[in-house]
Amino acid sequence: MSFADGSHRTTVLSAPAGYGKTTLLGDWSRGTDVACAWLSLELSDDDPGDLYRWVVIALQQAAANLRGPGRDALLLLEPNPGKDPPEDYRGVVRALERLSEPMALVIDDLHLAGPALDGGLLGTLVRSGPPQLHLVLSSCGDPALSLAAQRLRGTVTDIGPDALAFTLEETCELLSVHGFDGALEGAGLWKATAGWPIAITEGLVLREGRAAPVDAFLPEPRRAFLDYVAEEVLARYPGPLADFILRATTGDSISGPLAIELNGNSDGAMWLAHCLRNGIFLQEERGRGPEVLYRWQPLFAATCRAILSHRDPLLVQALHSSAARYYQDVDVFTCVSEALLGNEPKTAVKSMGKHWLEVLLGGGSASLEQLCLKLPFPWSEDPEILLIRSCCRGVAGDLSSSVALLRRALDGIGALGGRRRNRFETNRTLFELFILGSGAPGTAVLRGRQLVDRATEYPSTALANGLFLLGRAEARSPSAGRASTELLQAATALGRANGLTTVELCAGAELVLALSLNGDFAVAEEQGAALLDQAEAFSWPCRERLAPVKVARGVAGYWQDDLARADAELSEALEVGSDPFPADSLTIVYRVLVDCATGDSAGIAASAAALEAFDARQRDDSQWPALRVVATAKLREAEGNMEGVATIIRPLTKGGVSPLADVLIAELLRAVGEPGRAMACLGALADESNPPYVQASGALTEALIAHSAGESEVAHERLEYAVQCSEPESILRPFVERRPDLLPLLVQHLVWGTDHDAFIAAILAKHPSEQVQRSQRYFGTLSEREREVLVYMRSMLTAAEIADSLFVSVNTLKTHQRSIYRKLGVTSRRSAIRMALEQGLI
Repeated sequence: MSFADGSHRTTVLSAPAGYGKTTLLGDWSRGTDVACAWLSLELSDDDPGDLYRWVVIALQQAAANLRGPGRDALLLLEPNPGKDPPEDYRGVVRALERLSEPMALVIDDLHLAGPALDGGLLGTLVRSGPPQLHLVLSSCGDPALSLAAQRLRGTVTDIGPDALAFTLEETCELLSVHGFDGALEGAGLWKATAGWPIAITEGLVLREGRAAPVDAFLPEPRRAFLDYVAEEVLARYPGPLADFILRATTGDSISGPLAIELNGNSDGAMWLAHCLRNGIFLQEERGRGPEVLYRWQPLFAATCRAILSHRDPLLVQALHSSAARYYQDVDVFTCVSEALLGNEPKTAVKSMGKHWLEVLLGGGSASLEQLCLKLPFPWSEDPEILLIRSCCRGVAGDLSSSVALLRRALDGIGALGGRRRNRFETNRTLFELFILGSGAPGTAVLRGRQLVDRATEYPSTALANGLFLLGRAEARSPSAGRASTELLQAATALGRANGLTTVELCAGAELVLALSLNGDFAVAEEQGAALLDQAEAFSWPCRERLAPVKVARGVAGYWQDDLARADAELSEALEVGSDPFPADSLTIVYRVLVDCATGDSAGIAASAAALEAFDARQRDDSQWPALRVVATAKLREAEGNMEGVATIIRPLTKGGVSPLADVLIAELLRAVGEPGRAMACLGALADESNPPYVQASGALTEALIAHSAGESEVAHERLEYAVQCSEPESILRPFVERRPDLLPLLVQHLVWGTDHDAFIAAILAKHPSEQVQRSQRYFGTLSEREREVLVYMRSMLTAAEIADSLFVSVNTLKTHQRSIYRKLGVTSRRSAIRMALEQGLI
């Protein structure tokens, strides 16, 4: 600290005990040339009159060593306050104004002076003290003085605990000086102590002559350190505050509601605010929910717990029980830990029974099973706990242990009371839906629907979980439809309303996929982007639970013929997908469809290998047998083995498997020359609630079959229906895939008449056939817009109507037409159409 420039008239050191404030001030005062008046306060120095007396005496002691004018004015002050305190304060200021050299007034432990400082001598000196007086104030918190105006003017220097604490580098260096491996042990000691100097010293003492742990400070401080915290820290706080601190450090984290719970009354929130305001070993930490969390300095909290354990072990147990009840619906892991310390295993079982699914969704199956194993007997054999362990084993892939634990759970349900038995059956339903998904037995799905239908009988947590798992199972079932999106929408909303963020995000991701599978690509993209932003803002750690959003984008990319995007999204979904929700059959099949569409031989080989590997481990997906056949047939088609395609798909020609499988099989049957079987397969798709890409794909197959049979009117009607289904969501893949067979019919359809000529023209222009590409080498390269105009010129539309369809002016259209004529070497619309038809340009 330096006062040479005189700009900062007040210096405030604010930090808890043990941060070396007194040591720092003593070193400075002995090394400075400035005369120092030193005052150390005690607990009894909270009377304004006493504070006045001690300040004046300290000033006089410092003035005794001065030689300049003004010295006598200070020495003549009467230390005992008179009947007019404000006049006394002004007298001190007048005496200080006569000093010709600087003086520093150092007051240590100012927090012991009580709250009434602004109206006393010290407040007067802060506001009106002369420039030659420098106030140096040391306090465990921000002094009870109005310093805002001075801080705004820049005349206050603040030195807080961060500036006084040891840095990591300093901690490592100090350990090295004392003969320890600073690089190895420094991080653990610094993390446990947060750089608290007195705790660093304690760590050095404890390490003398023994091997210290690397990752944490020794949990049991010495008795001397306990006494230091009790006598030098807690004893210097008012009794109610010290009592609150001992209660509130039951755990390392604290929040407003928990402070109230542990304190036993609403004053807990007030005392928590006081600790924060005065820097009492507490700092804010980022929580995942809306509630603000604070974290005690770890060693301080551990020491407070040790102190209270010596004083009142029964109170400690009661506090842990209170904390367990508070964390019951907030944090399962903390709840169980506190419940075991508080001898409340029943609370731990209740918390796990309500929130086991959220823990598993968060990727904590191994940790959850360890919690179950920590429970004392007989709670470790409780049917609900055995059911949770069974689920954990199932997630880990240990089916034999999972089944054995489930049997033990079922054997014990007779001992449960009515309410707990109902909860067990609810969890059993959720368990089957969770582990088996769309392969869950019909009884489990039925119980799941009953749970949802009887919503008022179940807690919000169970209902949200039930809505999510039932919606997820139905979204992947062969008969998936709008009902799955409604279930998942309800699960997302209920999760959000009840603070179940894990359920909200997981159900939201599944909702995005359900929307995409229903063909609502635009809505799915919008909600998927919002969900990813929410997860990022929330620092959501379980990236794999968001894989359904990637699958949804891959599905949309495939049907919209954005194959590059589909490839990237599906690849990422396969990469991040893991238990309990690994990559499923839909992801694998769409991976095959995308690679076959691109025609990349390496990608096709990789898809074939992935398909084989997935088939080897697939267990409970009711769609898988049919989808596996479709995927295998598409791979044979990509190889050009149409005979192999026919052999593979003939067993499924009756249809009725799933909408996706039926339309893909029907088109393959048409491609291998079996139109009758293709139409029979499509007969299972009479339900118009199927996704638009299914309806469009099926209608295109029907249109091509009718066109080959010479049924022109039927062909155009089915083609018009396919275009009608496709245009709103830009579904292009069915048209591109069938382009060689579909091209003549599309061109004729523009003449036949359509309400979607712009969409058809865009398809023809964006994806020219190989013949068009070869022809363009000889007749000049037409731009994409020129190809669109050329297609429109084939129709009966006037120039004004074509311009309107393309959203351009008539003059712009005529410019494109002139360019087309020049490149084709013609002079009229009729000649351009004739040349284009002769050369295969359209």
